[in-house]
Amino acid sequence: MSQQFTSPGTTASPAPDAATAPTSAPEGPAADADLYEVRRRPLTRAEADEVMEQIRRSSAITGYSAAEWTGGRDTFVLVHTVTGRLAGALLVHHLLGRWSEIAVVFVLEEHRGRGLGPRMLHDALAGLRAMDRDLLLFFSSDTMGRICAEAGFTLSASEADFVRGSLARAFYLKVVYKIQWLANTYRLRELRRKRRAYRCSFTFRVAALTNEGTR
Repeated sequence: MSQQFTSPGTTASPAPDAATAPTSAPEGPAADADLYEVRRRPLTRAEADEVMEQIRRSSAITGYSAAEWTGGRDTFVLVHTVTGRLAGALLVHHLLGRWSEIAVVFVLEEHRGRGLGPRMLHDALAGLRAMDRDLLLFFSSDTMGRICAEAGFTLSASEADFVRGSLARAFYLKVVYKIQWLANTYRLRELRRKRRAYRCSFTFRVAALTNEGTR
């Protein structure tokens, strides 16, 4: 379980000729937003290392392993179309049953302030729609809650609110989901480390987007 969007899987396009390409993304919060695009592919190991290093410094995201970022999970990357450089990544954990969790939506620090988090989520949702799955997203910030609401998710103030009145949901979230989410030693180590280092409570609210309304 990871909270997303701190403000937390083909090869990236090669850089154009050095004589014509800028050495970095253009400056300004919105000037070059249209130069980014979302692609559905695993991260390279170098990209995964960069994302994981920044997530390790976040008190809001538990973390996913290199194996998950580089092919073990369904992943979307946000890249700058001129430089080919990674700007962000989104990871989807397809769970047993009909649910999939959008587990991480993360924009690299140097690319923030351009509205790229909502853009990445929007484009990923378009790619996931054909799979006909219900979506979960756990979050703790008001910013992420607003982004989810604007994307059509229904928000619950807590896990208890999300499962209230539904024994099926309660069993799925408390048993089926927990077993799948905890079945990763990297995530367990990061969970313990961040609780010690940052005194994280990891108390999440829940966003859900279902195909047939609230179950």
